[in-house]
Amino acid sequence: MSRGSKTGSFTSRLMRRWALGVWHGRRSFVLPLLLVVIWQIVYAYRLVSPTLLPSAWETMLRLGGFVISRNTWTDLGWTALRMAVGFGLAAIIGISVGLTMGLHRALYQIMVTPMDFFRSVPVSTLYPAFLLILGTNHSSKIGMVCFGSVFVVALNTAYGVLQANPVRAQMVRLFGGSRFQTIRWVTFFEALPQTMIGLRVSLSFSLVIEVLCEFFMGSEYGLGQRLSEAYSNYAIADMYAFIVIIGTVGFILNRTFVHLERRVVPWVGR
Repeated sequence: MSRGSKTGSFTSRLMRRWALGVWHGRRSFVLPLLLVVIWQIVYAYRLVSPTLLPSAWETMLRLGGFVISRNTWTDLGWTALRMAVGFGLAAIIGISVGLTMGLHRALYQIMVTPMDFFRSVPVSTLYPAFLLILGTNHSSKIGMVCFGSVFVVALNTAYGVLQANPVRAQMVRLFGGSRFQTIRWVTFFEALPQTMIGLRVSLSFSLVIEVLCEFFMGSEYGLGQRLSEAYSNYAIADMYAFIVIIGTVGFILNRTFVHLERRVVPWVGR
């Protein structure tokens, strides 16, 4: 086969992949567009009071104005920063505690019940406690994000360690590997798929908790604060626009993490 034909074959394969990606990408927008059409029909026929459900067109116009506004990006930056700090602390603490629990079964049996209890407690019920202890500043919001995420990460990590294949660890010790090397090169990677699941779930929790904290505690900047202001001022179109923005941020975070997860644990089938 000549060099030109090889190049042509590679180009055609690349174009087919691109066309397939565009087709799949378009299909993912079918349902959102259908929902917008239904929304506009409901508004047009007054199936819901216009004071409660503005037109989709008006909401999209408000959404476009917010997207190009510098103030919205400032709010997004503060929301993302507090969420990232809380999530990062939860990841560090949760993975460390989870590994320790998984490596010591007696410790796991002691801690799993209270940790599962705190994981089941809605973090919103602890809102007064965080206000009393940390006040209404950044620390309380970061603390609530961390608290709402850390137990999910810890329990998933511990479960991953407990479900690890013991044969690989035994092989490392058989060839003279230390306990630290076994944990670092075998146990950690055996537990990594389950740990990534815990981190992905916690990432969604982190955004939800941060927005709720801004909504109820108040903040100078933040998407939750803007949502609260729109609700308080009865700016319904603005309120729905910010809901769409927050939902889009959550969607992008989730899809980005899924892409990262596929690279970090490529041996796990999808």
